[in-house]
Amino acid sequence: MFQKVTESLAIGNLITSEELQEIAKQGYSTIIDLCTPVETKQMQVEEVKQLGFNYISIPVSLQNLNSELLKTFSKTVNTASQPVYIRCASGLRAGVFTLLTLADQQNWTEQEYLEHHQKLGLQHKPNCPIKAFSEEYLADLKSP
Repeated sequence: MFQKVTESLAIGNLITSEELQEIAKQGYSTIIDLCTPVETKQMQVEEVKQLGFNYISIPVSLQNLNSELLKTFSKTVNTASQPVYIRCASGLRAGVFTLLTLADQQNWTEQEYLEHHQKLGLQHKPNCPIKAFSEEYLADLKSP
């Protein structure tokens, strides 16, 4: 999965050398990996760096899913060499964190967030903690 979110941000779950070479050809210079070491889906750092990418690991798990981690992610995205490819095992965490960052920066309504979410084809499982987190975060954005 590779989905362009903006001109400078893309999300997905790519991991093979061939896939990474393709996004390198498209000009992406930074990869932010949201996988945790426990998942065994993290990228091979040396391989990523050999392809010319800046590699940043921000492990996102159910145990550390909070607004502080999202702030760290947002700050990292904003200061990283652009364009940025954000990935995780399924693309869901990458998509939600990217969209929440944009929602905060661009003052989206919850409806605008949901429209972008749907456009990317992101799917939550029932009782998904990431969905609950995003709903809570969006509600907090609206409160004075």
